[in-house]
Amino acid sequence: MCSRIRVLHVDDEPSFTDLAATFLEREGDRIDVLTESTGAAALDRLRSVDDIDCVVSDHDLAETTGIDLLESVRGEFPDLPFILFTGKGSEEVASRAISAGVTDYLQKEVGTEQYEILANRIENAVDRFRSVQTATRRKRRLETLVSNLPGIVYRTHNDPEWPMEYVDGECEDLVGYTAEQLESGDVLWGEDVLHPNDRDEAWNAVQRAIERGEPFECTYRVVTAGGTVKSLWERGRLAEADAPRAPTAGEGSQQPTRALEGFITEVTAPRAHEQDLKRSERRFEAVFNDPNLLVAILDPEGTVLEINETALGFVDETRSEVVGEPFASTPWWQERQDDVDRWIDAAATGEYVEYEATHPTHGDPITVEGVFRPVVDADGTVTAIVVSARDVTEREARKQELRQQHERLDEFASFVSHDFQSPISTAHGRLELALETGDLEHVETALEAVERIDDLRCDLAGTLRSGDIVSESATVAVGEALERAWATSDPSPGASFSVAEPVEIRADPDAFQRILENLVSNSLEHGGESVRVRVGPLDGGADSGFYYEDDGPGIDPDARQQVFVPGFSTKASGDGTGLGMASVRQIVRAHGWAVDVHDAETLDGVRFEFRID
Repeated sequence: MCSRIRVLHVDDEPSFTDLAATFLEREGDRIDVLTESTGAAALDRLRSVDDIDCVVSDHDLAETTGIDLLESVRGEFPDLPFILFTGKGSEEVASRAISAGVTDYLQKEVGTEQYEILANRIENAVDRFRSVQTATRRKRRLETLVSNLPGIVYRTHNDPEWPMEYVDGECEDLVGYTAEQLESGDVLWGEDVLHPNDRDEAWNAVQRAIERGEPFECTYRVVTAGGTVKSLWERGRLAEADAPRAPTAGEGSQQPTRALEGFITEVTAPRAHEQDLKRSERRFEAVFNDPNLLVAILDPEGTVLEINETALGFVDETRSEVVGEPFASTPWWQERQDDVDRWIDAAATGEYVEYEATHPTHGDPITVEGVFRPVVDADGTVTAIVVSARDVTEREARKQELRQQHERLDEFASFVSHDFQSPISTAHGRLELALETGDLEHVETALEAVERIDDLRCDLAGTLRSGDIVSESATVAVGEALERAWATSDPSPGASFSVAEPVEIRADPDAFQRILENLVSNSLEHGGESVRVRVGPLDGGADSGFYYEDDGPGIDPDARQQVFVPGFSTKASGDGTGLGMASVRQIVRAHGWAVDVHDAETLDGVRFEFRID
């Protein structure tokens, strides 16, 4: 396997992709590197360049992740080698990559030795991929040939008993015995199947052809397992000498056993063959008229010979408008004509081509899974191509729904885990003070924090069971919720909060409590020991929403769009997880609200406005 390997490297750092391309092409003399900086551009390149052999991608891309790109690639190019080459190393990333079907996973390191390893991984992955493709094509061609033969193919020892080593095809239809019975030696072709009166003649005919170095042909009778006499025609040749076999009685030494390979079919009655053809026709009609399958028959050049009513039912075309036209130009393939032409070319050479596509219809598009299946004659020549597909739209939609729900709940679990930190810290700190001072008031505060932890646990369990981040709705007094959040967060004595005007809203009480706990925790963390917090209704009145503001350091206007992004933190120390405000945004969206960040109006820090209308 010395042919060129074309690699698509995806990384949003142009300087790194240029460096990687240089070293990869230097380390792997078979490798040519193409580069892209975004997942969308990489997919476009894969669709437009049909000879890319491997994708190498970073995990953190500008608008997506390498795993999201991997899942998109697997949807369109399921077997294409894909290597995650990333500086973001973690068990979670590795686990998700493996689940998504990554070919290999390699973490970026300092130095150029890593490119030698990467080049080796690429070459190994592509060579394996090409080997599998080649083996699959050969297997499909052989299976297609054998499945279309009205008889059996075999390999046998060249002994008068003709013990079979290998049998495939319509063995039971031909002689009533299974291939396993013949291959195991329970049934011997020359002794149990061949008609007693034809055994010597058949043996002599085969030996004379072998002596002349020619293939042999002979016709003889057999007795089936049910006692029926049939006439068979056989054509074969001497294959090779096998390992010496054990001598039989009277033989002085072991002799190599020569093997025969050939094909056997029935020539007894044309009527029986006609019945087989009729059965095949009935089976074909059943498949062709299946209301759950879209079926078309093409000639080897891709022209439509026939199409079923199920397929026509999805588009504004009649049978006469489609038959005789190139299949790639029909309404089903408006945006994938090049793909269809390539699949037809492959099927015309004997390959089975499996595909997934989206088809336009009278209503919403449908997603189908199908196959281009070659039909061959006795000589192995492709005479037609059958295209069949099944509508899997609902299945794919359900898979996508479950995937999105899983991602949403996984994100929710991460946020709730973060929200546990504040009451846990409060309980821990107060219990330490109680031990040091003996003051039981600290224990009471710790118990309140523990109760809040239990509330969060119940909220998490209920959400994971139902799949809904926001469930029950009730009237919530914002000031009272702030007072509970303030107590749970255990502020310093110098910190304070106030309610400008009472305001009530409709919300999930537990989820809303988490919003205020995260806001209070954020204010206490960034505003210092004397921070002041204030809540009140928006200018449009209580029905329009409420605001929360503090007199802390505020948030830089350039960072306000990022404050709700998971992982973003304004802490100078870099210790922040960036999950608190992301949790706020998730709950806000689940309620159908909107949240904006501004400068505080009555204080000097930051103001969060929650709009409900």
